[in-house]
Amino acid sequence: MPVLSAEKLRTTTASIFKALGAPEDEAGLVANLLVEANLTGHDSHGVIRVPIYARGIRMGAVKPGAEVRVVRETPSTAIVDGGWNFGQVVCTFAMDLCIQKAKQSIVGLVGVHHCQHAGRMNAYAELALKHDMIGVVSVNSNSYVAPYGGKTKQLGTNPLCFAIPAGEEPPMVLDMATAVWAHGKIMVRAARGERLPEGVLLDIEGNPTTDPGWYAKGGALLPFGGLVGYKGFGLSLLVEILTGALTEAGCSNSEEYRSRPFYGGNGVFMMAMDVGRLTDIDAFKRRVDDLFRTVKNSPKAPGFEEILIPGEPERRLREKNLREGIYVEESTWNDIRKLGRELKVEVP
Repeated sequence: MPVLSAEKLRTTTASIFKALGAPEDEAGLVANLLVEANLTGHDSHGVIRVPIYARGIRMGAVKPGAEVRVVRETPSTAIVDGGWNFGQVVCTFAMDLCIQKAKQSIVGLVGVHHCQHAGRMNAYAELALKHDMIGVVSVNSNSYVAPYGGKTKQLGTNPLCFAIPAGEEPPMVLDMATAVWAHGKIMVRAARGERLPEGVLLDIEGNPTTDPGWYAKGGALLPFGGLVGYKGFGLSLLVEILTGALTEAGCSNSEEYRSRPFYGGNGVFMMAMDVGRLTDIDAFKRRVDDLFRTVKNSPKAPGFEEILIPGEPERRLREKNLREGIYVEESTWNDIRKLGRELKVEVP
């Protein structure tokens, strides 16, 4: 049961990407964001992705060092071509551009295409917090999710992320898939030999299953919402329009999207809003603080000791994992060690 420090994981991951030809700054950025996902408990977007990214680089589908360029822009908007570079590199560039435009125009809006897997959305939305801005990020992906009432994969897991600045209270960071789960969580359960909870996956006939093996055999994730799954389905369609149709990346179930290399990558929609240009920033933060405190101090339902604001569980788990180390499933670590041997990179 490998348990490693965040620093060892970062160093190992960055060394592997450098050995595969990534520039040092890009290798370091991608490694840091993958390990941050592990630190905050989102292992589906962590180092389990290292062998997948490595395969993409070797196929020529992921292009480290590729130019990320603005292909069309106005004072407040832009369309960015990521050149099939690492999604983490492309999305960091795009959110920085959003922030620059929001400083000039109150709102900055950027769409991205030709972008490989971007990882967790919070990493980019939270960049806006440093500038007292609200950050919004969403992506589509390869089709993993059945529509409400359907049984075949038609939509991506299509996450939505909002980062909201506060004053004395920590910021709110809502980062959620519009599917019941991100598909990477299926990968983690399969790697650990664990069953799924009920209500996550359908088999190829559309029947509920707890066997993660059905995913690779054509099963489909469900939109979130259970009995009201049409709500998750509706949000997922909205994400497809913003990230696929608007950005020119193509929607998840389109031939345009499926023709792209290495599962099509992500279409990305980003926005930054300069709060201080819309209202007094200090007053805004006081109102947000009051909202959070009132909600957290409200009466608790039976079985609950605390009400948590989105982002709190991740911050607490990050502190714990920094102290105690990060658990990496044996199969994932074996794959990383194999990569290390092939690339002559020292792996703990």
